[in-house]
Amino acid sequence: MIKDIIQQNENTTPNSQQLAVLKEHFPACFKTDGSFDVERFKAEIAATTNVVQEGYELKFLGKSYAKLLASTETTTVIQPNKAHNSLPENANSENIYISGDNLDGLKHLLKSYNGAIKCIYIDPPYNTGSDGFVYFDNFNYTKESLQEKLSVSEEEAERILELTKRGSASHSAWLMFMYSRLLLSRDLLTDDGVIFISIDDNEQANLKLLCDDVFGEENFVTNVIWEKKFAPSNDAKYLSDNHDHILIYSRNKLQWKPNLLVRNGDALNRYKNPDEDPRGNWVSGDMTVKTYSPAYDYPITTPSGRIVDPPKGICWRFPKDKFEELIQDNRVWFGESGENVPRLKRFLSEVKDGITPLTIWKHTDVGHNQEAFQEIRKLFNGDQFFSTPKPIRLIKQCIRI
Repeated sequence: MIKDIIQQNENTTPNSQQLAVLKEHFPACFKTDGSFDVERFKAEIAATTNVVQEGYELKFLGKSYAKLLASTETTTVIQPNKAHNSLPENANSENIYISGDNLDGLKHLLKSYNGAIKCIYIDPPYNTGSDGFVYFDNFNYTKESLQEKLSVSEEEAERILELTKRGSASHSAWLMFMYSRLLLSRDLLTDDGVIFISIDDNEQANLKLLCDDVFGEENFVTNVIWEKKFAPSNDAKYLSDNHDHILIYSRNKLQWKPNLLVRNGDALNRYKNPDEDPRGNWVSGDMTVKTYSPAYDYPITTPSGRIVDPPKGICWRFPKDKFEELIQDNRVWFGESGENVPRLKRFLSEVKDGITPLTIWKHTDVGHNQEAFQEIRKLFNGDQFFSTPKPIRLIKQCIRI
């Protein structure tokens, strides 16, 4: 079996998987010698797709090599840890924990979970120079084989081998490391699946471009700012680094929708019922908008007789006839004295059953670095095996969403 995989890998190129998909759906675009007729392909899709001649893309040393690594099959074998699995506390576990190179791990997972994973969270090396990241692999490609497989020059093949064999913490090495793993992660996701990726400022911009390449720019959800520290670092050379990023991408943004977060006590306490409205607790909201329209600019007389106009340059949210309907339905609040600027009543019973997630995650809600360090020490009886852990509450937030 391993021999067959090795033989198959020898015939694999960086675009083998993409060509297989094209051959399945566009067989007429392949010539008898197996070559791909790109002009015929353009003609096939021209009727329904705008073919763009110019654009931009992320290029880096080793990109085609990373595609090759993602395309080849693993020759490793997973061996169960029988002693661990036989422990009473693990008898009914439905979890899988794989120890080893995560590139191999992903390839093994794909054999059983291709297109089946709802949520992925990864915390890759940040490539800061102090996190110990050095790219290295042992696939033992020769200069000549890389030239042939990747269609690159002798010089470029040599430069790629330098990254893979001597170890490197360069941007190209980091991107090469990440690219193959992200390609495989994408294939694990369901159509409505989502991936969360922790990163800092050092590689955030590169990671965004890399993920645009892998998942498609149209599937970018957002860049979350996580407040990882709650106190300033007074010894910082420039500004105190108090945040990390969490990039969120979906496999298909049209299919994925975030879950709403449960309203906490503070959010619920904002809803009151000072006028004893039978519809229950409510909170008032601004009735003005900045998009000006003359039809929405009119004076309002408060119950106390005071005349109120919208501030200059803005207008009310509703036309006058709609406003009168809201008055009749007791959905406008003028304050307890009846002379305040009108505000719209929003009832708890009518709003969404939860809170839309924000893009800024405060440490009070999802934890911080020190909390994560304490959790690791507790887990490993005082030892610190991981220098950049993430708090459990942060991971839970990703899973909730």
